[in-house]
Parts: sequence; C-alpha cells; structure tokens
Amino acid sequence: MTRISWLLSAAVALGTPGIAGADNQTDNLVVRASRTPQPINQLGSAVSVIDRQQIERRKAPFVSDFLRDMPGIAVSRAGSFGNQTQVRVRGGEANHVLVMIDGVEVNDPAASDEFSFEQLTSWDVERIEVVRGPQSALWGSDAMAGVINITTRQTKTERSIGGFGEVGSFGTSNYGGHLGGDFGRGSVDFSASRYDTDGENISRTGGEEDGYENITASLRGSFAATEDLNLSLIGRYSDGTSQFDAIDGATSLPTDAPLESDVELFLLRATGDLALANQRWLNRAQFTYSSSDRDNKDGRAVGDPLIDDPVDFEGYRYGFEYQTSYDFSADPETNRLILAVEHERDEYQQSGPVTFDDPNQKQEIDNTGLVAEYLIQPWSTVNLSASLRHDDNSDFDDETTWRLSGTWRFDDTGTRLRASAGKGQKSPTFTERFGFFSGSFIGNPDLKPEESIGYEFGVSQEAAQGRVQANLTYFQYKVEDEINGFVFDPGTGSFTAENADGNSRRRGVEFDVSAQLAGGFDAQASYTYTDSKEPDAANGGKRREIRRPRHMAAMNLNYEFLNERARLNLNVSYTGKQKDDFFAPTFVVERVQLDEYTLVDLVASYDVTEAFSVYARAENLFDKDYENIFGFQSPGDGYYAGVRMRLR
Repeated sequence: MTRISWLLSAAVALGTPGIAGADNQTDNLVVRASRTPQPINQLGSAVSVIDRQQIERRKAPFVSDFLRDMPGIAVSRAGSFGNQTQVRVRGGEANHVLVMIDGVEVNDPAASDEFSFEQLTSWDVERIEVVRGPQSALWGSDAMAGVINITTRQTKTERSIGGFGEVGSFGTSNYGGHLGGDFGRGSVDFSASRYDTDGENISRTGGEEDGYENITASLRGSFAATEDLNLSLIGRYSDGTSQFDAIDGATSLPTDAPLESDVELFLLRATGDLALANQRWLNRAQFTYSSSDRDNKDGRAVGDPLIDDPVDFEGYRYGFEYQTSYDFSADPETNRLILAVEHERDEYQQSGPVTFDDPNQKQEIDNTGLVAEYLIQPWSTVNLSASLRHDDNSDFDDETTWRLSGTWRFDDTGTRLRASAGKGQKSPTFTERFGFFSGSFIGNPDLKPEESIGYEFGVSQEAAQGRVQANLTYFQYKVEDEINGFVFDPGTGSFTAENADGNSRRRGVEFDVSAQLAGGFDAQASYTYTDSKEPDAANGGKRREIRRPRHMAAMNLNYEFLNERARLNLNVSYTGKQKDDFFAPTFVVERVQLDEYTLVDLVASYDVTEAFSVYARAENLFDKDYENIFGFQSPGDGYYAGVRMRLR
C-alpha cells in the first residue's frame, strides 16, 4: 500500500461508528472570508482553521509547521531552522497569498511581497485561519490565491499567566511567557519568547552548522470607552538572526560559509470601532504600520567579527482604512451591505557601498481601494455574497476585481453545498521592478500586474451529530501575465523579470475530515491534489511549476487518557515528488525533481497539576533525509523536552 493510499484509508476510517461526544464547530466565526466575521457554515469559500488547543497539542515551534498539514498548502524551507520559508496556496506563488497578523498586512515590500514565515513562532498564536481561492475583491493585490490570517492571544478572563521552556537537539532552547488580564472595560496582553538553536548543516558537503535565534514580543490592549465605542492598540516586534551558506560558483550548490542575515519585523495597529442603531450600523477606522529591516553580513573577507554585506533592504507599509456596514434586516447578518475605503503606501529602500555599480535606491507606490460587499440570506439555509473592488494605483492601470460565493445547507442530512468564483490580481513587486543584485539580477520597471480568474465547488458533510466533519473541494483557475523572475538577459549577463506569454493553469482537489472518536481519541486528516502548470517558453506547451507537489497528505491523531491528564499526539505528513530549478554554472536553468518524503512527529505530555505540565517531543522521528529546495538539506531527527505553566 502506498503512503497516499494509507493516509486516505485512515481518513475514511475516521468516519466509522464508535464516536464519543464533540463540540459542534459550525458556529466558529471566520474573520477574513468576508469583510465582516461570518460563521463557517455560511461561507462559500474553502476555509481551514487551527485553534489554540491544536497548537498546544502538537507544540511545534513555528507556524509553518502547522500550515504544512493544511489542505492546499505547500511549504518550502531552504534548509535548517530560520532559513527562508515560502508558503504557496493552491499552486500560486508565495507572494500570491495575503498574510495578516492581528489585522495588519505583513507581506514584506522588501522581500518580493512575501511574508517571512521563518520568523513566525507559535507561542503567542491563538488561531490560524486559511481562506483559499481568489480574495482580491475583498483584500486587494496580495490575496490572489488566498488569505492566511494569524490571531494572537487575547485574555478573556480576569487574569492569565503562562510560560514554557524546552531544550533539545541541535543545541536548541525555546522559552517564553504570557501575561494578560481583563479589567472590566478593557484588557491587556503581553507575550514574549526566545528561540535559539545551533541548527544543522544546510549544504550537502561540509559540516558547518547553520544556527538561528529569534526574539519575539507582542503587546495588545483594548478599552471600551462607551457601550458603543471600543478602542484597541496592537504592537508586535521580532528579531531573527539566521546563518546560511554561500553558493559555490563551480557547482552552483550551497557550500559552507559564515554568512548571516538579521531580520527585524515590526507592526502596529490602532483601531476604533463604533456601533450605532442598536448594533445594526457598524463603523471602523484603522491605522496600520509595518516595517522590515534586512541586514546581511559576510565574514569571509575579514574573519570575525562579521562585516556588512554590500546590500541591505528595508520595507515600510502605511495603511488607513475606513469601513461601514449596515444590516437592513432586524435579523443580523441576513441582509448586510459593507462599504470600505483603503489607502496604502509602500516604500522600498536598497542601500550599500558604491563599487562598479550603485545599488542605492528608494522607491514608493500608493494604492487606494474602494470595496463593496453585499451579504444576503434569502432563505434560512442559503447564504449568498457578492463583492466588487476598484484599485487606483499610482504606477499601474486601475484594476477592478470581483467575487461571488454561496452556500446551501440541508439540515436533515448535515450536507452543505459550496461555490465561489472571482477575479484576482497581483501587482509587480519592488524587487521585480527595481531589484538590483550586481551580476545576478536587474529589475524590469515595465512589468504589468498578474491577473487570475478562478472558481471552486465543494461539499461539506456532518455525521454523528456533528462529531464527524468532512470537506471536499474542486478548484480551478488561470493566471494571465504571470511574472517569471528568472529570465536570463544576454545583454546584461544577469537575470531579470518578464510577463510570460500565455496562461498558467492550476486545478486540484482538496479533502479533509475531522472526528472525535470513542476512548479519548480524535483525529484530522487531509489530502490535496494540485496540478499547476506554466507556459514553457523554450519548448512550447506547458510544464509543471516548481515547488508544487502534486500529492500532499497529512494525518494527526490525538489520544487522551488518565482522566484527560495524559496525551499522545501523532502527526504524519506526506509530501509528494515535486520539481525545482537548478541554476547551473553555465547560466542554464535545469528543471530537476525532488523526491517524495514522509515526516513523523510525536508528542507526549502530562498534566502534573491543573497549572503545570511536562512534555517530550520528537520531530522527524525516523530521521528522513529530504530537500524542500534543491541542494538545501533539512534537519534530521530531533528530540525535545519541556514544561508549561498556566494560571488563571
């Protein structure tokens, strides 16, 4: 039996009889599938959610560890902990997915509009929400393939104090704390954590370890000024330092070198919410700010200490948003109109010493988006939505995007039919337009935005009074003017970016099931098939896109015993064969194949008291050798032990 067959068989088995009680999850509110939070059973889009309970059970240190096992998501990490980690949704590019943390867009203008998932640890994360499919009509350019929304912890009790600490393989230490309180009309939360590891060798040769250190702190507060007016302020800072290897000019593969990258990320959000007309008229004004500072260092020339590398990058994003919504029906959420205006300014800076070329530059771009969304429930079991957005951009032609979605519930059978369709768009990045890496890449300021049309159909099924839930979705979309960032320009001897001729096409199937079983067991499983192809300029026709496995599957099994004080959590993740590009020394780009692999993680924990627990965790239990990116080795088996404390 193949790994895929085994995982699918296990998924089907989750729906068999012998199921104990479970909470109904259909009333969970999803924040980013609409301009206003909606119950998940009223959405036409495919949505996946990971809550704090699941995060506590697995105890994986990075958010990307959880995303890897969600339907429709492919994760690529360049070697060891803390190195570049890209997340792709439904075969799209890493910068085709909008990432938000506490309502702030964190796609980085200085990193090709990708978010640095390698910097996002899980200690203070309350919830991970993924909305798949084109969402540009709601959220603009970066949401062409979907939205990943991260919510950090917010205290809902009078007092909350917690902390953890763990040590383990690769010289790893990981610890942090959380302090929060609800004082009636407001609440305050503060979290901080530090992750430090010696890491493991990235390159196939040599023995130099590539380490990583991350410090993250977040602060959030809210205050109810009146019964109808609420004010909130959120800030988050992270500083991650990672070691990485150089590329050997003779082999074009990683080779040991004392290279180091320091990335500082900061975000801020100030929000005012005003409810009028007996909560039927809602208004929000919001200011957001995010910044990144990427400082690269190279110790090869002078030894220790490290000296600054020639080029550094900074990105800044300033945003203002006003949104108003009104319920025309006395029954909330059944007839609602939402209007919003967003203005955003992105800035990009590249700096370094002038040698044969001058890398110093400063670029900026402005965008104003006008959004309208209409939500209606014409019958008690039917929900429909329509969205329209117009973006006025300072550097490109105006873009208008749209989205339609609907769902129809059959309460007698626990069945729900879903459908959505929409147009997405992605503006060229600063790196693609103006990026300058002497001798390797020169930007193209004449690029056009990428555009897509996509749709999906799905069915969701509940059984055993909601204790078993399964979702099946078919999706398909095409992309026009997709940007190829690795076009060799013989005139300059460097690579550049161009809009490709023809269409890129992506289609696939997503399946996931969750169940609570008898005897303290509960489980989740998923399978994704993705066929992602792009125009083949050299040979004609189309070819598979890189770093998009056709087959992905995952299963998580949790077992609680000893009066729910002891737990075992088993996670199995399968990634199928995938293509990648190898930049040969001859400047020829070779398309190579990466092998399939299966990772097994195991966590055992025990609650010594209500406030104190101990645990042990094994990652890559069977020491599987694998590469997400050609030539970059990933860590082998690792073992960790830790404690957690919580007081309420």
